[in-house]
Amino acid sequence: MKRTKPEKGDAEEADTILRSPKQRNYSKKGEDLSRDDLLFLLSVLEGELQAQDEVIGVLKAEKINLAVLEAQYGFVTPKKVLEALQRDAIQAKATLWQEDIYEKPMGELDKVVEKHKETHRRMLEQLLMVEKSHRQTLYDLEEEKRKHAEFMEKSDEFTNLLEQEQDR
Repeated sequence: MKRTKPEKGDAEEADTILRSPKQRNYSKKGEDLSRDDLLFLLSVLEGELQAQDEVIGVLKAEKINLAVLEAQYGFVTPKKVLEALQRDAIQAKATLWQEDIYEKPMGELDKVVEKHKETHRRMLEQLLMVEKSHRQTLYDLEEEKRKHAEFMEKSDEFTNLLEQEQDR
């Protein structure tokens, strides 16, 4: 865009903007826009969208609930810091305050408790198996003792018979 130089009789038109030959007056309905005009309009609209997104982010940051923030972070810090964090999360399109920081540790604790219960159950199974094996071993040992006692008794009887035979 070019500004005109003031001419002798045009004091009013001295600061008017002259459109380049590519820029036209768009008051006519059916007139097509040039590529440069479309790019210019697109850049203006893009700037307005960016400004609108920033305003929305600031408005959302102003509506923060301190209880939600305390649940999210575990403590309440100065509002400006949390607003900045929330604004950044909104701009990054992160999930907004869906997880409570107390829920995750509790969930992990529940997993640990379940793991310990499973381990306890398996240890009880192992203990029962060991007890059964121990009982079986004791039974076998008692059986061997009884057999040994029988064998020794028979052996003593046989020895006594042999001695009696020898004495005769």
